[in-house]
Amino acid sequence: ATPATPATPATTPEGRRLAGRFDIIPLEAVLFGPGSAGSLAAECERLGVSRLLLVASPSLASRVDLEARFNDATGGRIAAVFTGVRPHVPHDVVLAAAEAARAAGADGVLSVGGGSPIDLAKAVSLCVAEDVRTHQDLLRWRVVFEYPDTVEIPTTTKAQLPHIAVSTTLSAGEFTSIIGITDTERKVKDLYITPTLVPRMVVLDPELAVHTPRDLWASTGMRSVDHAVEALCSTTAQPVTDALCADALRRLTRYLPVSARDETDLYAATQCQVAAWQSIFGLTNVNLGLSHGIGHQLGARCGVPHGITSCVMLPAVLEFNLDHTREPQARIAEIFADAAGVTTDPDAGAGELVRHFIASLGLPTRLRDIGVEPSEFPALAHDAMADLIVASNPRPVTDEADVISILERAY
Repeated sequence: ATPATPATPATTPEGRRLAGRFDIIPLEAVLFGPGSAGSLAAECERLGVSRLLLVASPSLASRVDLEARFNDATGGRIAAVFTGVRPHVPHDVVLAAAEAARAAGADGVLSVGGGSPIDLAKAVSLCVAEDVRTHQDLLRWRVVFEYPDTVEIPTTTKAQLPHIAVSTTLSAGEFTSIIGITDTERKVKDLYITPTLVPRMVVLDPELAVHTPRDLWASTGMRSVDHAVEALCSTTAQPVTDALCADALRRLTRYLPVSARDETDLYAATQCQVAAWQSIFGLTNVNLGLSHGIGHQLGARCGVPHGITSCVMLPAVLEFNLDHTREPQARIAEIFADAAGVTTDPDAGAGELVRHFIASLGLPTRLRDIGVEPSEFPALAHDAMADLIVASNPRPVTDEADVISILERAY
């Protein structure tokens, strides 16, 4: 018999290594394109859902008759509507929404909107499964991190309420097993991570996205840019995530400006939605960095929307990390330069090109532009050091002074 061919060693004689782990997002299906949210009855039947709690932001609910629209789309399965969503998912809203699900006898959750209603719906599923009824009950499920490497991640194995997420922004939280919940007493955003929190189905319908304000659409598009850029610069970057995230950036740099100007261009909107979907494969498979880590706390302490945190932090973080990420930043810079029709110096990094792209969308690029003052920096730095993402930044962060230096750069 012919002997088997020996496996190629993971490490070459020169010491280079290609190895890693790629996790498939454990959702069952994604429906995308115009009209995809219009016929969900068969999907509800497949999921065994008959009584849905519809979770949506009050702003979207004021513009669209969501109950009528989705009662029709789901075959009469809307049991109750919760529109008490608030940005950054305060813990008291989580408890109220979970109680609404129990009162309605809900056996499933339908979220419609951006990251806050989608994260809230995930939290409702967790609370119902684990009988979470108080603030202290909820805190038992948060991730606890102590810099640099002590982390506790409680996970639930109990069955969650099936969750269908209909996204109307580009933040891409519908594809993750992560919830960000703000503890309003501590003024800190806590992370909750467990695989069963991923929605069973995601719907990306650009016809619903026409109701999203263009500044929100553009800023959440920058959130997806942030996902892709930090994944490409990651210390654990890998070929599959690199390919998906680079293509996400090519789509976003081409189509986000078009879609931000014209909400009726459904083709451009769909391209942006697909790009947001692609970008999340980085977030769910590789380590990210300081733009996300600091951004979490800007949201919790200063009330800054996550899309805007990406606008003000990503360029400064790219500049801080440049000496540790020159090769990926050269590739990122090339994508942004091609979209802008300019040439770029491969040694200059991507920070200024990204900042120019953000400004071209009419979005803020500095902390001073959004009212965050230096007096907040020490508390933000302290809170950021308790975020596990900070420990994986490509340039090691040794103490709060490093975080303050980045905040000063972003100011």
